Amino acid sequence: MTNYYNDKERKEIAELEYSDLTIEQELRTQSKDKTIGYVSQVNDKATGEQSFVVTDKYVSPTAPLSEREKVKEVTVLYRGSTGIDKTLEQPVDVYRDWWVNDVDMAHKILTPNQGQSPQLKSSASTLKEAMGLYPNAQISVYGHSLGSMNAQYALADISKDDIGRISGGYFYQGPNVYSTLNSGQQSIADQLTALGLLYNYVDDKDLVPIGYGKGKLAVGQVIPVKSKKVSLIDQHMWGGYEYDNFGNVLLDTKGNKDAIKFETKQRIAGLSNLKKIMMKSGGGSLSGVQEIFLNAMEAKAITTGFQQTVQSEMNELKKWFQTEIDNANELWKTSCSDAETFGEHLTYSEELEALAAGNVTEASIVSEPVNEYEKSLSVLQSSESDLKTLLKNIEGAIEKQVSVDKELASYLF
Repeated sequence: MTNYYNDKERKEIAELEYSDLTIEQELRTQSKDKTIGYVSQVNDKATGEQSFVVTDKYVSPTAPLSEREKVKEVTVLYRGSTGIDKTLEQPVDVYRDWWVNDVDMAHKILTPNQGQSPQLKSSASTLKEAMGLYPNAQISVYGHSLGSMNAQYALADISKDDIGRISGGYFYQGPNVYSTLNSGQQSIADQLTALGLLYNYVDDKDLVPIGYGKGKLAVGQVIPVKSKKVSLIDQHMWGGYEYDNFGNVLLDTKGNKDAIKFETKQRIAGLSNLKKIMMKSGGGSLSGVQEIFLNAMEAKAITTGFQQTVQSEMNELKKWFQTEIDNANELWKTSCSDAETFGEHLTYSEELEALAAGNVTEASIVSEPVNEYEKSLSVLQSSESDLKTLLKNIEGAIEKQVSVDKELASYLF
């Protein structure tokens, strides 16, 4: 169960929450090359919560403590809402999911009001119980839609002492429950987020993920998915997600420095995993061509991230500069107007002389600051140009290695 998972594989893990899983069933990634674990618990609670506890080896929750202590990794999967189209087949599930939980939480998030629906609270109990049953295990949590809310709340509700046991939380296409948490829960969520353990994937073409936006806090780092437009239901069920050759989800990084940082981190992690695969197939070592290729790809990932960050900074600075230029012009206009009002007996030239005596001139208020702004912007533009040149050289080095070893072409971003 100790594996590196890319974004695509993590999405596949989350999708398993919608499968009819059975006790002792082995769960593997779709490629079948990684074992996720074995189903040790199947929960179907009166609150509507449907969840699964997966352990790295099958160990029943009723097994002796000595056996449960051997479990080193636990994955908890929270299922999302039963579709409204299943009303005739599963009326109780639909009622509990939509009317008792979804509508209630949507109202709290949009109001906003603190407090949680019964299903979120029972989901927190499920996580605490799993952590108690397998006391030596590191915990990963997944959830989609309503299951995302369950997972967000469950992790925010753990004790401070258990933070070190969380290895990751992955939430997909669910509303943002942060505003409904009490101060203690928000503090736990903030700490887990700051540690880089929680990731909240949001496709804004989907109507379900409400409560997000610029300046709004969330449970986990918000990952803005760059998606394609598909049907309404498919959009919600990951249908718009697209991935690069390393299985990293494509992101909408424009103007989002946190997303740029995450994307760079994911690309480097993908290269690290690729290195392991290459070394395994090469008998424990890399060829010279592979080593140069990997170094060039890592340089490209870092340089691309840096370039995107510089561009983001430039866009922000341009907006700020324009605001300051507008303010400077307005201040000069106001100064002239005041001089005219209080010096009505003076000529225009005398008014300007009076302002200059107080070091209030068009040069000091407008021209000189604008010149400084333009110099700063010029430095950033020069940096961006240098980065573009560097990227072009790196891409040239990659193309050279690909021409030597055609197999490398399949690994390009």
